[in-house]
Amino acid sequence: MIEWYRNLYMDDEVRKSPDACRRRVESEKISITPLYLIAFAANEHNLLDIISCNELHFRYYKTRKLYIIGLAASYRSALGLTTDILMETYKNTGAFDVRTYYGNQALGCDI
Repeated sequence: MIEWYRNLYMDDEVRKSPDACRRRVESEKISITPLYLIAFAANEHNLLDIISCNELHFRYYKTRKLYIIGLAASYRSALGLTTDILMETYKNTGAFDVRTYYGNQALGCDI
């Protein structure tokens, strides 16, 4: 199950048509040009995962809950968005605890 962050981080390409990109991620079709999701890491000792939307077809992802914080059209853009997410977290909290910062229900995700 996918849960989207209310103020989703997007690169310029995704920002052109965010609803179409979300539908593409949630569809059951393999994408020729995949989108990259920035989500809370599967391992609680890590911060974030960058996942190709095509990986969501694996059984592992079908059985777990994903909290998507960012969406990018390329891996390079996903790296830039990840940097932005981490820097905003550090600027506002003084730490890199993204699960606490973005998991706050007032910000959009309910963990």
